[in-house]
Amino acid sequence: MVATRNAGPVPPTTREAGGYRISAFTHHDAVDVSHAFETVYGSSYLNPLVYDPGAFANLVASGEQVSFVSRDAEGRFAGHLALTFPAPNQRLAEVAQGIVLPTHRKSGIFARLMDRAVAFARDDLGAQAVFGEALTNHTVSQRVLAAWGFKAVGLEMDYVPRRMLVRERALGPAATLIQYLHLRDHDHAPCHLPRSHAAWLERLLDSASIPARHEIARATRPDRRSSRCEHTDMPRCDMSRLLVHRAGPDLRSLLDARETEAEVAGRRSFQVLVNLGNAGCATTVDLLRDRGYACGGLLPTYFEAGEHAAIMYRSFERPFFEGVVLHDREAERLLADVVADWQRVERRRSESHHGFRGEPIEALISMRPPPARTNAETGHRLA
Repeated sequence: MVATRNAGPVPPTTREAGGYRISAFTHHDAVDVSHAFETVYGSSYLNPLVYDPGAFANLVASGEQVSFVSRDAEGRFAGHLALTFPAPNQRLAEVAQGIVLPTHRKSGIFARLMDRAVAFARDDLGAQAVFGEALTNHTVSQRVLAAWGFKAVGLEMDYVPRRMLVRERALGPAATLIQYLHLRDHDHAPCHLPRSHAAWLERLLDSASIPARHEIARATRPDRRSSRCEHTDMPRCDMSRLLVHRAGPDLRSLLDARETEAEVAGRRSFQVLVNLGNAGCATTVDLLRDRGYACGGLLPTYFEAGEHAAIMYRSFERPFFEGVVLHDREAERLLADVVADWQRVERRRSESHHGFRGEPIEALISMRPPPARTNAETGHRLA
């Protein structure tokens, strides 16, 4: 369970180029924030709280997130960015809810908001790391994160439904690219890599400069304790998610029940985040592969003690790989690995049951529609 946070340090006000000012959110900003999200996204933003000024102000006041607001020289609202803490590890922050009004695009204010947020997470909150989830139907947000040194470590396929991308004329749902920035060294928990994905996941950890003790997970005696899991249904994402802190003998039946619930509810995918901090849990990845799950990469330092999470997902519909647009070769390599793993799983399913007919990797990646239109800094969609 994610711990409740208490209100902590307040970001200082800074003066920026062009007469802009960045300051901590106050309740007086709430209406402007809601209006900005309505202007840019209509009613389709994933987090509905941004449309409720009172609820949004209460959220920030509770300490559950830290919000930064930018205004121009005349005091007019320009943009917003937040630090949120959705992971069990409360020293892992997420940059989210990034938005800049169309009249302020090309001002560079989004990059300045990112500068202030990351520096505050590192220097004032003592965060171990920061991550962001950038939409992949364009590369604007991806490039801003990459400029700060964030590394691509995972993909959440079909995370944003097509119905929420009408203004961007999307041809299908959009994946989010998980980009990770390691801020400070600390004592990392051991990392047990599943044999089937060891080389790939180790490369991701090395590319993100995460110091850790890596070893291949070996078969162990099953944990006789019951599984410790957290389930979240995410209807706005057409997804259901299960966090596996500990895998016990009841995990198969638990998966049976939750997968059935998700499919009956019309969810597009079922995601499982597996704790790689112990060998018994890491070997669960092989169980999931046998059940038709593919790997989407990593979410480093996600669990309570900083253990890494393997992203496993089962799609009830074919993932919309063709719609993924990425900013650099490393991210493209990540996508190629994700597609290849999905194809391997689908071939196994096709041999034993039924599955999607697998196209060549090159076809899935290269035969893409044109990127959806976005208004430069208007489209900084950090989930």
